[in-house]
Amino acid sequence: MTRQRIRDPYAPAPPEIEAQAREMMRRPYRKVLSPLPEGGFLIQVPDLPGCQADGDTEAEALVEIQDTMLAWLESVIERGLPIPEPTAVPEYSGKVLVRMPKSLHRRLIERAELEGVSANQLAVTILAKGL
Repeated sequence: MTRQRIRDPYAPAPPEIEAQAREMMRRPYRKVLSPLPEGGFLIQVPDLPGCQADGDTEAEALVEIQDTMLAWLESVIERGLPIPEPTAVPEYSGKVLVRMPKSLHRRLIERAELEGVSANQLAVTILAKGL
């Protein structure tokens, strides 16, 4: 029985594996940055299960995820496992049709006129404050 040789996890990946992983990092993988309750930020790559990093600042987390993604990809490539494709990011038109009661529509129009803006601009401002 032959035993499979396992590479030291702290040793650098072979150059051909690293090159392949770096090429795959050019794919448009979505990254999700979230504040942590105790401070700092967590960044995750939803398409690469378990691929996440953190940092004290947003910028630090964004730097850390690069090394983490590289290590994640190298590990998966070395083991011959499939690498998920990036999820397609939908395009948004910026248009939304909103149905509302007539009374709310009236209040929106009256307030927009009072503030000297369009009803659309007022609705966008109110929505942005609520998100």
